[in-house]
Amino acid sequence: MRPTVRGLFLAFFRIGLYGFGGVLPHARSVLVDRERWLDDREMTDILTLAQLLPGPNIINVSIMLGVRFRGAAGAAAGVLGLLGAPLLLILALGATYLRFADEPWLKGAFAGVAAAAAGLIIAVGVRLAHSLAPRPVVLLFGATSFAAIALAGLALPVVVLALAPLGVWVAWRAER
Repeated sequence: MRPTVRGLFLAFFRIGLYGFGGVLPHARSVLVDRERWLDDREMTDILTLAQLLPGPNIINVSIMLGVRFRGAAGAAAGVLGLLGAPLLLILALGATYLRFADEPWLKGAFAGVAAAAAGLIIAVGVRLAHSLAPRPVVLLFGATSFAAIALAGLALPVVVLALAPLGVWVAWRAER
């Protein structure tokens, strides 16, 4: 079912509100499992394109889905919904941080939040990998990217510039 502009706003508002600090796991849950606007394959394709574009991935996803379903109004609704709650929350957190920046409990809390966000990102990667598992070449590209960035210490833009054209070529060859 094609969502309304209001539906896009509310869905991305929930994603922004509940997924603060790690929106991709929640975005996948809302867009694929709850709303059923996308299947796993479409989510993976949209997220892949979103990662290649400049800007935050989830903002790119909200724009692409908004345009896909409701044009410019849908894109605006998605972005405004996504950014509304986190903007207010970050302003409140910023004010709190300024007041209590030197407190050890706050430093510990931020370290815990960072660890939780890392875990959520890993969980999304594993879930997305399951939808691609039948294609070994995709797993090879993932392993190569991981090795290049995490083990060899190459910069993300260098890895993307090297592997993206090769990935497009491999996908094009597979479709022929």
